[in-house]
Amino acid sequence: MKELSIFIDESGDFGEIKGQPAYYLVTFVFHNQDNRIKEQVLKLEESVRSSGFDVEYIHTGPVIRREEVFSRYSIDERRKLLYKMLNFVIRCPISYLTVVVDRREAADKIALSGKLAKAINRAMSRHMEFFADFDKIIVYYDNGQIELSTILNAVFSIQFFNVEFRRAEPQKYRLLQAADFICSMELLKIKRKEKRLSKSEEHFFYKPQELKKTFLKSVEKKKLSE
Repeated sequence: MKELSIFIDESGDFGEIKGQPAYYLVTFVFHNQDNRIKEQVLKLEESVRSSGFDVEYIHTGPVIRREEVFSRYSIDERRKLLYKMLNFVIRCPISYLTVVVDRREAADKIALSGKLAKAINRAMSRHMEFFADFDKIIVYYDNGQIELSTILNAVFSIQFFNVEFRRAEPQKYRLLQAADFICSMELLKIKRKEKRLSKSEEHFFYKPQELKKTFLKSVEKKKLSE
């Protein structure tokens, strides 16, 4: 039986926006269970430990902004940690899709829910040939946002008869952390294009063209082909 695991992370929320550019992103990371990633996971964890990091969850946003447990690490240490996650993503046999909704076109929860559902449905429909190759699909999400959980359940249950949903904690699944990383990169790509990277983001990616050439282009290669 061929099994596909889908790991999901989001960026944004269903609250009010205040006029500035704002987006809601949902990233889907796809992993064919026939392609084992135990070796890549062990290498990542050993590399993190040997470098002296005491973290179980590489949470990309807080790594960049020096928040949460990452506040005790210097910029050079945090950059090293993010490079470890980048290398993990590059080496893993995974692919991804990211759905983006402009919040300025969805001012309230109902409008955002409708646009997200349609966007996710379109994205899945474009790749039905890919999904049809699997006998079973297991969706992993941390249920961080009830509205998104509802949308995911509705869309996937309509699109696929062989789908199973599992609540998952990012601390226990490196591919959920990969989804978080990719989702963050997709948002940074938008912000870079619109020339509105935050000071902490500019400070973190201080080398010329590093964000575009090293991170964004490398991640782009993992995108599920049309």
